[in-house]
Amino acid sequence: MKKISNWVIAHRKTVILIFAVLSLLSALAATQVKINYNLTDYLPENVPSSKAIKELEDQYTFSIPNARAAFPVSSIQDALKIKEKLLKTEGVKQVLWLDDTIDIATPLELADQDTVQSFYHNNQALFQLTTDVENAAKVLERIYALDPHVQVDGHLVNLASAQNAVQSEMFSITLIILPLALIVLAIGTRSWLDPFLFLITIGVGIILNMGTNIIFGQISFITQAVAAVLQLAVSIDYTIFLLNRFNENLEQGDDSETAMAKAMTKASTAISSSAMTTLFGFLALIFMRFGIGTDLGIVMAKGIVCSYLSVMLFMPVLTLSLYRWIQKTNHRSFMPDFSFLGKFSLKGRYFLVVLALILAVPGYLGSRSNTFIYGMGAYPEDSKAQIDEEMMRDNFGEQQQLSLLVPKGDVPKEIALQKTLKEDPEVLSVISYVDTVDKAIPAEVLDQEELSMLISEKYSQFIITAEVPAEGEKAFDMAQRMRSIAGTFYGEDYYLTGHNVVMLDMKTTIEADDFVVNVLAVLAITFVILLAFRSLSIPVILVLTIEFAIWINLAFPYFIGYSLSYIGYLIISTVQLGATVDYAILYTEHYLDNRKKYMKDRALVETSRDSIPSLLPPAFILTCAGIALNQTSSLTIVSELGEVLGRGAVLSFTMVTFVLPGLLYIFDRIIEKTTKNLTFVSEKTEKG
Repeated sequence: MKKISNWVIAHRKTVILIFAVLSLLSALAATQVKINYNLTDYLPENVPSSKAIKELEDQYTFSIPNARAAFPVSSIQDALKIKEKLLKTEGVKQVLWLDDTIDIATPLELADQDTVQSFYHNNQALFQLTTDVENAAKVLERIYALDPHVQVDGHLVNLASAQNAVQSEMFSITLIILPLALIVLAIGTRSWLDPFLFLITIGVGIILNMGTNIIFGQISFITQAVAAVLQLAVSIDYTIFLLNRFNENLEQGDDSETAMAKAMTKASTAISSSAMTTLFGFLALIFMRFGIGTDLGIVMAKGIVCSYLSVMLFMPVLTLSLYRWIQKTNHRSFMPDFSFLGKFSLKGRYFLVVLALILAVPGYLGSRSNTFIYGMGAYPEDSKAQIDEEMMRDNFGEQQQLSLLVPKGDVPKEIALQKTLKEDPEVLSVISYVDTVDKAIPAEVLDQEELSMLISEKYSQFIITAEVPAEGEKAFDMAQRMRSIAGTFYGEDYYLTGHNVVMLDMKTTIEADDFVVNVLAVLAITFVILLAFRSLSIPVILVLTIEFAIWINLAFPYFIGYSLSYIGYLIISTVQLGATVDYAILYTEHYLDNRKKYMKDRALVETSRDSIPSLLPPAFILTCAGIALNQTSSLTIVSELGEVLGRGAVLSFTMVTFVLPGLLYIFDRIIEKTTKNLTFVSEKTEKG
């Protein structure tokens, strides 16, 4: 590292030019990265609903309906005119209505009333739409333009909401977090220029990360929404570590270049350890079978590398280039002396440790007992999407469309299947070839477009409308029943998909990921800490300290009584560990250094005074990042992720500040005996 630091400092202009060019290219490349808003695309290819979607796309021009649109009408003829308008709307591929299910030339009173009322009720006509998903927001705008009173719900609205939110809310989130970050960094530093130095450094890392996403072609909307904020929050402490070392060297009389060269060498170990723990926390996500984990994990791991390189290579030359200005804008430190927190933790050490252990038990049990949602979650209160959803639920009930593909050719079996499907209590209607045509009429005389919607070269399609929500026990039970019915007639030779079917597979996939991802994250981070400290006991103490905070954090939804996004739950389990175990590492490093000079009582007090000023800014910024996501994002998944992230940062900081000191005190001798080349001061040899 010494050779690298000397070269970097000697070639300041070259390094700045390289980073400037890379940042410019990355900024341009970032605009070309495609954003994927469809969670379904991240299911493993081998789950049943993924196979069904692929088969449906291969065999049929049209796909399963992904939206419902309710228009006010005064007659059947009005509804048919609206259907024609919808069919001509750009982005609308298919429209299903009552006339596709029954013969509307006959009196409606003679038809099945459940079927009629699922399409035509209270002077409203409900159309089932299959639309383009690439430009969901624009398609939805065109549907809204047909009638100011139209109500739309379904997967199309979810996608449109995600597209609008990601495109419009990132700037708002940035506007919230940057001023807060500047304030807290100004309090924790000694120059008014330092906060800008930090943010420029991490900003360059963020731009490099966003630009290099071009190698993937696309990233998920969740990754796009949270990556920049997360990267800032979890890597800002690297800049603080480096600048603190730089200032220490200056105080010892070194000139600026020598001080920076030494700082780069000395800080590299602490920064590398910190980066490695966070890196492995994110890399654990790539072992999720659900692709969102891989997507976020790889992008964030790459972001940590980009931040590390920016801090270790770009920040030193930027600091030296601005050194005169930094000196001119010096101010006294606004951080108080945190010895009082050390004294408090020392005095209440046994009580605080016991309290943490007591809280950890219900915390762990509560975190494992949450009620989860697996999709996009609810819409913002009083938004058009939320109002439309409620009004349509009141008028037509909750509906999901399912597509069942069975081998074509056995008409009697299809008729029997049609009858069995219609007998299910949740099924409102079934559109199929055998139900649409008269067996005496040859298929050749039928409308070929309508025919192509129901039969293909290999399959006969049953389009099922069921009165169930998109997810939840009722929706999942119904999906299982449909699979059971299809299996009774065709064994495993069928394909079933639909939003509730996809959510069922998503639930199964994500829950299977839980154990693997968490265990891998814990093992990887434990291993990194073991190598850093060469200790058998320290990794256990530090990881347990943060795990206690994670359990308590994730138990909040259970005890308060609201559902939690499982994606957010799984991500935060690894992210909070990887991002905040750094606090415990830094505190422990200071404790071990102080313990070589002082007895453990004084060592604890000195450690709190030394470490908390460095811990507070990153913890506060991570908290602010979570609050910004929670308060700004209209996407439930992102908003909830922000909530648990912000709360997790507070809890981790609290555990490190008040509980870890007690654990280090209690296990002091065990730590000494299980750590290589570590000798604590004894009462006889204590310094000062």
